[in-house]
Amino acid sequence: MPGLNARIDQAASLHRHASAVTQAAASALDTYLPPPRTDLAEQQALAQRLRDAAARLTPGWLGAALDEVPAGTPLGEQRRPEFVRVGTAAPQEDAWFPAVLPLLGTGHLTFSADSRDPRVAGVLRAILLRLLATAPSGTLVVRAVDAVGGALFAPFGALADAGLMPPPVTDRAGLQAVLAEAEHWVRPSRPEAQRRPTARPRRRDCTMLLLVAALPSDVQGAELNRITALAQAGPATGLHLIVAGWPPPPLTPDTSLPSAQAPLPMSTLIALRNPYALLGGMPFAQPAAGDGPSPTATWPGLSVPVRLDPDPPAELVARVCRELAERYALSGQVHLMDLLPDPDHWWAESSAAGLSTTAGLAGDTPISLVFADLTPHWLVGGRSGGGKSAFLVNVLYGLCTRYDPDELVLYLLDCKPGGAFGRFAQGAGPEPDPAWLPHARVVGMDCDREQGLAVLRELDEELGRREELWQELGVKRFAQAREQRSLPRLVCVIDEFPVLLAGSDPVSAEALGLLESIGRRGRTYGVHLILCSHTVRGIEALHVRRDSLFGQVPVRIALPGGGDVLEATNDAAATLPMGCAVVNTAGGLGGPRGATRGHEKTVRFPDPDADAQVMAALRQRLWQARDPSSDPPVVLTALTQEPA
Repeated sequence: MPGLNARIDQAASLHRHASAVTQAAASALDTYLPPPRTDLAEQQALAQRLRDAAARLTPGWLGAALDEVPAGTPLGEQRRPEFVRVGTAAPQEDAWFPAVLPLLGTGHLTFSADSRDPRVAGVLRAILLRLLATAPSGTLVVRAVDAVGGALFAPFGALADAGLMPPPVTDRAGLQAVLAEAEHWVRPSRPEAQRRPTARPRRRDCTMLLLVAALPSDVQGAELNRITALAQAGPATGLHLIVAGWPPPPLTPDTSLPSAQAPLPMSTLIALRNPYALLGGMPFAQPAAGDGPSPTATWPGLSVPVRLDPDPPAELVARVCRELAERYALSGQVHLMDLLPDPDHWWAESSAAGLSTTAGLAGDTPISLVFADLTPHWLVGGRSGGGKSAFLVNVLYGLCTRYDPDELVLYLLDCKPGGAFGRFAQGAGPEPDPAWLPHARVVGMDCDREQGLAVLRELDEELGRREELWQELGVKRFAQAREQRSLPRLVCVIDEFPVLLAGSDPVSAEALGLLESIGRRGRTYGVHLILCSHTVRGIEALHVRRDSLFGQVPVRIALPGGGDVLEATNDAAATLPMGCAVVNTAGGLGGPRGATRGHEKTVRFPDPDADAQVMAALRQRLWQARDPSSDPPVVLTALTQEPA
């Protein structure tokens, strides 16, 4: 049985070997001490490095815990705030670091929920406060949209009152106006075909922040596409977006489109979870042509829960807004009396050579505008709430204190309800007041198109009478006629004049023809127009025959949101705060940014209603100085008849 014995010997040998291995392993295990774990220490060290980096990227207001900011922390830095803190990231309880994201100069932020989520509302207010408190004075232009009703921005109301930040828009029409202003901001200063291939993107002294807390429920695909286009073009032109509720819920055909559900270009995505948020995507620049794909191009995000910053303390918001408003007020206060002549020299000027008034102050220098042969008509643009009514009231009181009713006659038409011209009619004010503006012949308040057309017909007939008189006198200019006859200059102000041109019916066709006729002939016969609107886009009649009317209007006045009255390449109005206007006397033409433009100035003008006592005294003094036999103006409303 030799084979069996051999197998038994082999088994015994294997057993002895296994026993020896077991004894050796047991001995090794008895003496083995595992090394200390290093992963926890490494996480603590990494968190500290991230905290140090965040402190360098977001110093002061940008990265501090807002409930711990010392009371005397100064506002304003020397450079644009490029990064901002949005919350605290905590991969584990004892390893945390600030969640800091790039924004100004880089890209945009989007939140998956809108401001109806209190976490979003809190962090939006915190971000806005950080940026306002950090940006150098006057360099951050904020436009806000809040379809929830504007409550999110209520703590910042002092900025709106001071004219630093207009109140948020709350509906689709307001969103469209804000988008139009942003589109004007990103409009190139020179047509692309005229730029050198190696030209660098233009640099701005200011940055615009478009903050959308909640989109209107009736938002349509056109507005969503405009937001996407602005996001794509914005960073290169100094426009940045924070959009809460993006992509919008796919509840309508427009919001269900793939383009509406795509991430916003060049944005950091903040996705809300319970009770934390996740960060995904980053607005890094695309790789240059010929390079490989950027490692950040498809970066999935930060796999760390982030708790968004809470609402900043109410008293801190109030202090910052109050200090910013006080600084702005001290930097350039203007009063209505600064624009008027000395009261001892009212009604002392002649309109024979033209009409002149102070439009505002550039620094301490009064800037005058003139109705004369070279500047016979004005075009004024500004969004709703942008100060258009205040500017017009200043101009009209400036004219009426310089020229008596024998030198100047006014036709005032407002084609919208609640305008500013009612103050110039008899019985205006909370209590019946017998006073009226003695220069006013017609005052229209919420007048309809037929009434406006009747006034234009009356002016055209007056032009015909003066044309016959000029032939009789053998003269060619108003100043020459004044040497022989006493004649006033006529100024017709039409607020929201596009109402007269709406549609393609006979009324709009005749109104356009009359406006063109007055525009061409008015300079010769002393008849002048001030045409006002929140926008001149979308007027079919003016797109077809724009030069025939606007070519006669060399004076362009752009208030906040009214930059489209200037040429497309002129972005001088893109950064206007409330209470300021760009006054251009060359048909809106611009020039090199930052260059001295003799034909264009930025002026500050006051709110004429800021001092009710001054306004009441001004009204009474002008009325009491009238000829007692003069008649009050014809008042036009939607319920009255046309003027005789």
